[in-house]
Parts: sequence; C-alpha cells; structure tokens
Amino acid sequence: MARVYVDAQASRALQKGAMIIFKKGVVRTEGEIKPGDIVEVYSRGGKFLGKGFANPNSNIMVRLLTKEKDVEINKELFKERIRKANEYRKKVLRYGNVYRMVYGEADYLPGLIVDRFNDIAAIQISSAGMERFKLDVAEAIMEVEPDIETVFEKNTGRSRRREGLPEIERVLLGKEKYRTIIEEGKAKFIVDMRGQKTGFFLDQRENRIALEKYIRGGEKVLDVFTYTGGFAIHAAVAGAEKVIAIDKSPRAIEQAKENAKLNGVEDKMEFIVGSAFPEMEKLQKRGEKFDIVILDPPAFVQHEKDLKRGLRAYFNVNYQGLKLVKDGGILVTCSCSQHVDLQAFKDMIIAAAAKAGKFLRMLEPYRTQAPDHPILMASKDTEYLKCLFLYVEDMK
Repeated sequence: MARVYVDAQASRALQKGAMIIFKKGVVRTEGEIKPGDIVEVYSRGGKFLGKGFANPNSNIMVRLLTKEKDVEINKELFKERIRKANEYRKKVLRYGNVYRMVYGEADYLPGLIVDRFNDIAAIQISSAGMERFKLDVAEAIMEVEPDIETVFEKNTGRSRRREGLPEIERVLLGKEKYRTIIEEGKAKFIVDMRGQKTGFFLDQRENRIALEKYIRGGEKVLDVFTYTGGFAIHAAVAGAEKVIAIDKSPRAIEQAKENAKLNGVEDKMEFIVGSAFPEMEKLQKRGEKFDIVILDPPAFVQHEKDLKRGLRAYFNVNYQGLKLVKDGGILVTCSCSQHVDLQAFKDMIIAAAAKAGKFLRMLEPYRTQAPDHPILMASKDTEYLKCLFLYVEDMK
C-alpha cells in the first residue's frame, strides 16, 4: 500500500481529530498513487496516523477514514459509520424522516453527503475513492433504513470537477422516484431530486422555523434568493400579508409556486424571476419597504483567494437589502461560505448598515446550520453557515 508522509502541522491536526490532508501538508509519498487509491498516512518521523482515500490531482490529497492500521476500508465500515450517523439523528436529535443522514467528515465519512427525504435518499460524492464504493454506500443506506426505497445520486457541482469526476444525476438503486412532499414546521414542500444540491436546503431548517415567531400577522416580507420558496413559504404560512420572492432560476420559481399552492398561500405571494441586485433596485425605485427582508445568497466565496471580492458581494447585497427594510423592521441575513468567518461577516454587515444609515441589534444569538449538519470541533471546514436575525432602525 502506498504511503503519504505529512508535515508537523498536518500531523498535529490529524491527532486532534481532523480528517482532511491538503496537498501543502504532504512532504513526500512512497509508491504509485492513483486517484481514489487507499493509502497509509505517516508523520514525517514515521508514526502511523491513519488510512484513507488519496487523490494526487486534488488540492485535498487524502481524506482519512480510519486511524486504526488493521481496519479494512470496505462496505462493512461504511455501513457501520452510516448506522451510527443515522442513530445520532434519530435518537439524539429526534428527527423524523427528513434530515441529513451523513455530513461528510463530521460523520467520519469525508467525501460523502446523504440527505433523506421520506423514502428517498439523495447522495453526493466528492472524492474519487468514495466514488469507487458508491454502490456499496447505496446498499448500506437501504440496509440501515429499510423504509428508504430509492437512492438518487446527485453527483454534480464544483467539488466533482475538482476531483476529476464526471457529473451524474440518476437513480442509483431502487425505485425510479424523483419527488416527494416533506413537512417542516407549519409548512410543506415538494422536493425534487433534479433541483439544486440534493433538492432542498436542509441546513436552514431551524432558521426557517425560527422566522415564524417574528410574524405577528399582516407583515410585508421580501425573500431574496428564495430558491423553491423556503423562507417565503414559512412567512406566508405564519401569517404574513404579502410576500415577494425573488430567484434567478425559472425552474426554482415554478416549484416555489407549486409550494405556495400546496400550502394554500398563493394569493399572498408574488414571485419574480430575476437577478437579486437589479430586482432590489427596482423595488427601491418603487418606494417599497418591508417589515422583514431575508437574504440567503449562494456562496460568494468558493476559495480563500476570493475572500475580498466575495465580501464585497456580500456587502452590496446587504446594503441593498437594508435599504428595503422599514424603520423597526427585521433583516435575516445569511452566508454559506465557509471561508467567511463570523467576525468577517459581522464586520461586513456593520459596514453595510453604516452606509445605508441603519442601526442594527441582534435579535437572538448567532444562528448556524441545522444540527443534522454537525460541526466537528477539530475541523473548521464543517462549520460554514452563518445566519443573523437583526432588528433594523434608521439612524436619526
């Protein structure tokens, strides 16, 4: 078996519980390594640190799977890890039939994400090694949860391309099924496996439900980057009088309209297909003001080198959004960029508020991703979502 030797910094990180080895932390290798091969990892001095999947063509050189030399990396290992991850969601978090079953390295399965939507499991694989075992993974999922009848592989996006893997979107195992209806708080949603990510953004679940308590009845709400209407539908169901929802994807807006009908709130809602900035500018020119504005944009910072440019994009969208919040209104603002830490996000919002002439108060402590997207304390990469509920007042 080929070997990978790492520097002192990477060695310390692994011993603290990290699961990822970046190429910059590798000092040398022994033996031929092809994308997806299983390798042994050692410190510079020769101490065994673990085994995992390697990809010499990726910035992530090794994804660790075990720290035991004698543990075999096979279907049984994956099944046991999936079983434990599933048990954590069911017994500790007490989720029903809709949740993230596996969240990569936070569940000791780096390169694998599994979302459960009733009897459908959607998987995303972002490592060449895990790709070799994807049928084993699918079988293990159905063995752990026999009520799951379909495993859909949603293997698309940048992470696949970075690993040199093809993009695939299909039923991998089980029945040909693509859609289901889920319940979330007071709202219902149609989930289509052929949508973005795995069909629905489960990481915002608790934040969408938290929005409901700020709806007293009669509010006017703006949801920018609505996707299939997540925050917007919750606002309408909770009693908002008028909700405007914006997204640039016609397909997402069509599904958002279906979700509005499903919840009986279509008469309260106005859906706009368009880009966020020009549409917000149009609303400003019309003199529109909202009781609540929700900003949940895509990740503007995909790489650390993009941080400055991405923070400028966040600044601009928050500045435009703040100008649409009435005096005494609420801004719900989010970032799913892992390279933007909480302090940088707060500093950006403070600067945007100053330019917009607004005072901000935090309505509640900083919110993050749903607990079925657990944060592994030794891995900062597992913590990415920031969500702030802010009370907005005009500077006078």
